[in-house]
Amino acid sequence: MKNSDMSYGLTESELFDQISHNSNVVVYDLRKKEDYAKGHIKKSILIQFDEKHLIDASKSSKVILIGKDEEQSKKMTIALRSHDIDAFYLIGGIKNWSKGFYCTNISYVGTGYP
Repeated sequence: MKNSDMSYGLTESELFDQISHNSNVVVYDLRKKEDYAKGHIKKSILIQFDEKHLIDASKSSKVILIGKDEEQSKKMTIALRSHDIDAFYLIGGIKNWSKGFYCTNISYVGTGYP
């Protein structure tokens, strides 16, 4: 990855601002369902995908990816951008989010998730 890839990274405050003020934002959580259940960003959607199975996102949406760390989400951001999807990632991953978490009973997490 090039250093310019950092331009697609969002800080915690930038992400919070996007979630609070942009109705076209869709937040996807790339972590394991067990980790998602223990705590995730409100309204984030648990998904699993790779470069061969990209998100089917609207071109009008702003996609923000959250990972355990930033490596996977950064890689997926670049892949989505190569398909003209307005994608970003949380710099540092979920460990850099301090604005509160929502927990879910794991039996309800990931319908259709392998």
